Formats: sequence, C-alpha cells, structure tokens
Amino acid sequence: MEQINARSIFSPATGYIRRGGFDWTCNPYVGCSYGCTYCYAMFLPQNRRPREDWGQWFQAKINAVELARKQAAKVAGQAIYLSSVTDPYLPAERSLCLTRGILETMLPHQPRLLIQTRGPLVMRDLDVIKRFHSIRVNMSIPTDSEKVRRTFESKAPPLERRWQALAEVKAAGVPTGICVTPMLPVENPEAFARRIIEFAPDVLVTQHFHDSGGGFGADTGAAARELLAQWQWTEEDYRRCVELLRQQRQVYEAEAGFFPPPT
Repeated sequence: MEQINARSIFSPATGYIRRGGFDWTCNPYVGCSYGCTYCYAMFLPQNRRPREDWGQWFQAKINAVELARKQAAKVAGQAIYLSSVTDPYLPAERSLCLTRGILETMLPHQPRLLIQTRGPLVMRDLDVIKRFHSIRVNMSIPTDSEKVRRTFESKAPPLERRWQALAEVKAAGVPTGICVTPMLPVENPEAFARRIIEFAPDVLVTQHFHDSGGGFGADTGAAARELLAQWQWTEEDYRRCVELLRQQRQVYEAEAGFFPPPT
C-alpha cells in the first residue's frame, strides 16, 4: 500500500456513471487489492500501471476525509457514486477508515448516495449509512460457486459473507442492490435465480462480459476471457439465467442498472 495526498475527493461523473444520473464519483483509493481478473478499471486512464499488475497494488488517499470535510457542501443533495474505479471497502479500510470518515462528513449534507462494493466490511458503517435519507448499497454477487469465485476473483471476499452482509444492510432498513456484473459461470442457475428472487433486492443488475471491440476505455481482460472459455460459459448461458430472473422480477442489464436512489 502507498499513501498519497489527493487534490480532490469528489470528481465530476463521466461515462456510464454520468449517463446513469450521477453528479459525482468518490474514490477513497486508487487501484484495488481484490484484483478481479475481469475488472474494467484496469483499462481506465486512472490506472497508470501495467494491466498485468492489477490487484498487486493500491494507493490510499490519506487526506480523503480532510478533503471531504472541505468539499462536502458542494455535493449537498446531489447524486454520488461511491466508488467507481475501486472498492470503498478494501481490507485496508478496516484500519484506515477513509470511507467511514467520508460518510460521516457527508451525512449533514445528505447527498443521494450509492455505495458499490463486494466488501462485507460495509456492515461496520451501518450506524452511519442508515442515517442517509437517500441511499442504496449495491453488493457484487456474480456467481453461486465458490470454486468459480476463487478462479476469477481469488482475493475477494467469499460469497456467503457478501450475502450475510447484504442481509444485515436490508435488515437495517437500507435499500439494497445485487449486481451480477459480470455474471460469472453459475453452477445451478435455477437455485441461484430463486435465491436472488427470494432476497428481493430493490435493484437487480446483470451483465455479460463487457467487450469494447478493441476501442478505448473499459473492457474485459484476456485472462478473464480465457477462464470463461475454460468453464465453457457462453452468452447463451448468461441469457438463460437472466430469463429465469425475469420471470418473477425486474432485471436491469449493464449500465441501465446503475442509477442513484430516489430523492
């Protein structure tokens, strides 16, 4: 881990984040220690290191809370995406408390807040999170298989811990989202769909692997595509799972599912 001093902690939203209706993004960290093989962030301009090193480094904006204290008034009532190019609940957050400090600083200004994570540590901050008037916690749960999870995102938290964390968030009265983005190979599509439907998240987002067609910007790396081929998981398999979900609930696909909580 490297500690850096940032110039700002709130950045104007761009790309699909802006198209989704967000005004700002907030990233307490640069890079990510989870290092998921399919992560689009390794392709973005913010990543100035070799893509093959993704997951082996991250930087903590050590002055993030101080910046948020100075800048929070400008985002009052506006839509913020936390976080767009990292995870706000990396393991280091347990001791650094940058995300928690930012949340505490934003609370008096009541922005419309989306927290996007795969980190069960989000439970720690429920005492603050549940005091926001317009908020949603999105949890990434891309498969039903721990074997698949270990293959594609070996350093990310186990799936059951994510389910448990999201259940606690929901029990606290906080709106939830489940992001099956991208959908990794699924061992039992019927059971996976049934579990999601029974959980009844406020928002459900699915997506197959992103392909920029060689264009600039977000993409899915070759390593993840090779793993996908090894598992013999195709877009047709993805589509069958989506249809199982659509039989009983609304499903948003890809960027259409990333929008702020209502006012």
